[in-house]
Amino acid sequence: MAIRKGDDILSKIAVQVPEEGSSMEVNKLRRLDFSPVYDAFKKRHMNENDLQAFIQKDVEWRKKLTELENLRAEKNRISKQISKSEDREALLAEAKDIDEKRSKCEAEQRVLQSERESLLLALPNLVDAGVPTDVAKVVGYMGIPKVGAGKEEEFKVRYPGLDFTVLKGVMSQYDIIKAFNLTDEERGAELSGMRFYYKTNELVLLDLALSLYATKKLAEQGFKLITPPYLVKRAVEEGATSLDAFQESIYKIEGEDLYLIPTAEHPIAAYNSNKVLGDQSLPLRYVGFSPAFRREVGAHGKDTKGIYRNHHFNKVEQYVICKPEQAEAEFNLLVQNQAELLRDIGIPLRVAILPAWDMDKKAMMQADVEGWWPAQNKYNELGSHGYMGSWQATRLNIKYAVKGKEQNQLAHTIYGTGIAIERTLACMLENSIGEDGVIRVPKVLSDYTGITEIKPVH
Repeated sequence: MAIRKGDDILSKIAVQVPEEGSSMEVNKLRRLDFSPVYDAFKKRHMNENDLQAFIQKDVEWRKKLTELENLRAEKNRISKQISKSEDREALLAEAKDIDEKRSKCEAEQRVLQSERESLLLALPNLVDAGVPTDVAKVVGYMGIPKVGAGKEEEFKVRYPGLDFTVLKGVMSQYDIIKAFNLTDEERGAELSGMRFYYKTNELVLLDLALSLYATKKLAEQGFKLITPPYLVKRAVEEGATSLDAFQESIYKIEGEDLYLIPTAEHPIAAYNSNKVLGDQSLPLRYVGFSPAFRREVGAHGKDTKGIYRNHHFNKVEQYVICKPEQAEAEFNLLVQNQAELLRDIGIPLRVAILPAWDMDKKAMMQADVEGWWPAQNKYNELGSHGYMGSWQATRLNIKYAVKGKEQNQLAHTIYGTGIAIERTLACMLENSIGEDGVIRVPKVLSDYTGITEIKPVH
């Protein structure tokens, strides 16, 4: 897709709501021999052994349930006969034998249920039919990227047909924060460890301003404001995210059933757990601000300099609970919202639908909003948006009542970055520094900070 100067093109993303709901709705999937889940494993390039292990455990669990039901029925039959029978001793002995078998069967069933539950919670979600299987699909652009002098041909090869302007000199976010004395990474690493740092000087005000601007703009759209707890119980994390993400990226408080949140999405999702919502109240839209804490296991050596990727950062998060028929419109709304926030602070961007193998395990479809980084001469992710179907609602038991229907329905949920503050500020700095070496602060932030420009420290 090409873009000319002045164009802002974001194509609507089609979302296909599956009848199965998600990979968590086992009763529906059993009738299809789990074929949609097999398809998801294939598209995600995942080993099917985990799925086969779950199916086998599910069979064993259901057989044990049947055995337990039969024992209970037999016990009831004998109990009714005891008072009427002349051979009460024999029936009492038989009843005792059944009780022993039932007790053993119940213990075995509990073990099978626990093992089955663990395997189920580890399954990835189904994959939307419109998700690419090979490479990301770009669906739109906003803004014209600035390309460093001498990098024009590289840009043309990487992004054929895309318009750009030339900048004589570019600086990386890492060099900018050093030159402008905006962080103290050395002291942060000394006192807290690698990938922790102190924000200093104007960066502190920019952080607060961007957080407030993004939150306020979304609230003005009708999103409900929320600041969640920064510590949650294990059950919240298990309900909100996949087990491997939980185990790899989350900090635990030693000796307590508490975990530092990796995103506001998780406690916001759990806010309506075990509730039945009114269908007229949907969609429910939330905007939440919180710090986020991530171990980032497996990301060592990747984007570790500066403020792009760290263990602690601030984030404005969007979250929606909706009916299935509302999912497409809500998904596109969240993507558009982040794109507009980035446009407001002068970051050129593009939106791409991720291939199945690169998506979150809980997402049926995932679109990333990528900002332009002049020093890297490429787009990099600044936020993710995922449609989960009923996957999260099943785990957290979020339902809605429908007038005229006796059975409550599982809600569908969507998460979306509003602004990942530090990462976005890093990108903004690269795009805001002029050829004279001065950073021009976007007006929407200077209105909060009173700072219109930042000069390097000499």
